[in-house]
Amino acid sequence: MKRTVHILLVAAMMLALGACTRNHGEIGIWFGTWHVESTTVNGSTVSHEGDYFFQFQSHAFRVSLVGDREQLVESFGAWEEGEDGTLTITFPDPSVFYIQMPGLEDYNAFAVSDLTGGRITLTKAMADGTPVVYTLKKQP
Repeated sequence: MKRTVHILLVAAMMLALGACTRNHGEIGIWFGTWHVESTTVNGSTVSHEGDYFFQFQSHAFRVSLVGDREQLVESFGAWEEGEDGTLTITFPDPSVFYIQMPGLEDYNAFAVSDLTGGRITLTKAMADGTPVVYTLKKQP
């Protein structure tokens, strides 16, 4: 009996180690976690407590805020990369859009630029026309 349990445990570990981490194939540079290093709204740098992170997998998007004492607030949405170098992030269900991130709305169409050294800049105009710029750094 112990031997059977041991074999099943080893088999389960092997399956877990070989599991796919990228649903629906390769998604390029976006896969993984990006730290929001800075946020600029209408030309002024916005300071905030805690750290924001963007995470991409398949077409699922997660934004999270990690605050003091390991507090976590997160929201889930969808993302899509356009042929024209744009990135669209949407939160179709407002009942699960909890995060209060400066400039982030339920629909976000970003221009993507400055992809250098694991960093990227996302620029958009809010619904009222106010410009917002996020500078992200890829996490290992």
